Amino acid sequence: MNRVLFAVLACHFLAAFTVLGMPLYLPVLFTDLGLPSNSPWIGFVFAWPTLLTALSGPLWGKVADRFGRRFSLIRALAGLALAFLWVGISSSVAELLMALTLQGLMGGTLAAANSYLATTMPRETLSNTLNWTQFSARMALVTAPLVLAVGIQYFRLQHLYIVLATLPMLGALYACTLPKDSHPSQSSTASAVSTPGNTSAPMQYASAASVCSLQALFCFAMVVTFPYFLPYAAPGIASTTAIALLYVLPHLVYLLLQPLLKKRLPNWAFNCHFSMLALAVAACMQWQFNSGLALAAARVLFGVGIWLGYHGIHQLVAKSFQAARAGTWFGSLDSVGKLAGVAAGIAAGFAVNHMNLASPFLLSAVASLAAMPLVHHIQKTGSRPCIPMNNTRPNTTA
Repeated sequence: MNRVLFAVLACHFLAAFTVLGMPLYLPVLFTDLGLPSNSPWIGFVFAWPTLLTALSGPLWGKVADRFGRRFSLIRALAGLALAFLWVGISSSVAELLMALTLQGLMGGTLAAANSYLATTMPRETLSNTLNWTQFSARMALVTAPLVLAVGIQYFRLQHLYIVLATLPMLGALYACTLPKDSHPSQSSTASAVSTPGNTSAPMQYASAASVCSLQALFCFAMVVTFPYFLPYAAPGIASTTAIALLYVLPHLVYLLLQPLLKKRLPNWAFNCHFSMLALAVAACMQWQFNSGLALAAARVLFGVGIWLGYHGIHQLVAKSFQAARAGTWFGSLDSVGKLAGVAAGIAAGFAVNHMNLASPFLLSAVASLAAMPLVHHIQKTGSRPCIPMNNTRPNTTA
């Protein structure tokens, strides 16, 4: 792992640890500010920053393409630090909402990190690089709630926000030491140049709309199972600790598989097909069984599906994105994933209200199976050469 990749992963982990760790404790923050624990504001605010990040993502992507991807990464980290500092000193619900609005509008660290890496790393290694940014996100998702659960016993929650604000700020300072990415205008010029007989360009090109559609179905199938897992598993499993372990088990599987299989399975279409099949089978198993070894096996299979899905989609992205528009590409991809997550939460609530607690798993299976014809379509139609990533001018001396 080279220095640039390690530095970007460190910056992203610091931001992800902050963002993914605190939402679990938002109800505590609201009760500290005088609202009841069952206030509808809590559900709204839980999704508000994510929704704003999704809506602002494409705009920040265009800013990155114009002013540089390193600039965008520093902007996202510094904005997150300011937002968390503001949350830490908020004295009313109105102030808290404004601070969380700033967090949502200035977010997008994952997209910023990916777009920077896309223009500084070789295209042939990019898919694995993107897998590592997901690895850092999963690591934060698993570790942050546990670490903060200890911290909340010794510190007031708002004070923890102030402490956590130092993490993305450290990341922003660290990002300032990264090499500048290529000037956007140079990238655009180089990308516009084509050379007859150039066979090095990847061939299975897919449009941004196709890749984003696949990303949306995959994220929906994954996230729709999250919100109601605790009440779903509670009747069959007495221990809350065991339920929590089963909840994070797919993410632990991802953390295990990524270092072991990082250079395996090179066919993106096979990985995506098998991912969707694994997710559908695992979802059906959880639809039928909410206890025992069958549930544990289903969670492991679900984790395999998540890893294969990200692995395949990242391989497709590496074959398809345009270097001159890397910021827009990854901003849109991240935005679509977050919007799919919001839609999944709404759909899960509707399904549980009209059916039962296991119904989100049925929705997951349907979304997974719906993605398989899309994978086949992209595989059959993806034949245009992709614009070269590296800003190398053609050899005119030959």
